[in-house]
Amino acid sequence: MAGKPAYFPALFGTLPVPVRLDGMRVGQGLDTPGERRRGVQDLVEKLQQYARSGTPAERKIAKYFSDHLSDLSVETAASIAVQLDLSPMTVGRFLRTLGYQGLGEIRPDSNDNAVFSAWQVNDHLDVLHKDMQDGQLLTEMMAKQIDALQQLHTMTTQPIWAAAVQAIISADEVFVASFHNIGGVARYFTEQLTYARDKVRYMDGQNGTYAELLGRDAGNSLLIVITCRRFASKSRTLARTAKKAGHKVLLITDPHCDWSREAADLTLVLPTTRPRMWDSFTPLTALLDFLLTSVIVAGGEATSQRTRRISELQDIFGDFMRR
Repeated sequence: MAGKPAYFPALFGTLPVPVRLDGMRVGQGLDTPGERRRGVQDLVEKLQQYARSGTPAERKIAKYFSDHLSDLSVETAASIAVQLDLSPMTVGRFLRTLGYQGLGEIRPDSNDNAVFSAWQVNDHLDVLHKDMQDGQLLTEMMAKQIDALQQLHTMTTQPIWAAAVQAIISADEVFVASFHNIGGVARYFTEQLTYARDKVRYMDGQNGTYAELLGRDAGNSLLIVITCRRFASKSRTLARTAKKAGHKVLLITDPHCDWSREAADLTLVLPTTRPRMWDSFTPLTALLDFLLTSVIVAGGEATSQRTRRISELQDIFGDFMRR
């Protein structure tokens, strides 16, 4: 009967988990929307706590769950384990620590509160529409972007920033790689960087091997990998392989990246933002703009001479209008 719960074995553990034939947990249908939201909030708080103070495996799983909360409905413990280089049993133990006997129990919660994923509306459209009419939505977005810019400015005063700038200036060659929807931003950064120095190359990965970088001796080359959630599967592999081969790696990423230490020599981390609608490109483009400006200033007269020469070449070939 459709109204009675069917009992299926839990994905991990020996106790049966009561699940209705419609896929919801027993008793879940009696919860009010407010209770379900509080349940999701409790889960998010637990994940944040484990991401800060858990074991290395717990931190890794907690960050993955937080970043993919709305996508867990198409995941399995095995698929998550593969992506995180962990065992399925480790994922299962973490689920039980959260109070779930299996991944199937966490799926309804994740669908009720589809957040923390890029390009996903986080508020109901009617609320967003009202805030837009009241002038609150864009004002809030602007305030968050200003805050992100202030955080970036603070980053530029730190030693890691100076090290990144020096790495770009001193490298014999610079390779830039990025993926998916931020590839266009990275390609533009690469083109602009050619004004500041020579031997800068964007790798689109179309050859399937990145042989232009990895098929040669490392020498004094630098690889800049630009990647943000949801991370392209190749970004970690490329960075780790390049570092292992002796290339210096500068990683530009967001706070959700938990593999930077193993794959990069230097890491610039974007400010943490909590968008209501979708992830903004503003922090990334601002960071790249700041980085380019710092390289130009630090390059001194050599950079000025190169810029003047490129300007002359633009006039010679006539692709740009004279002012």
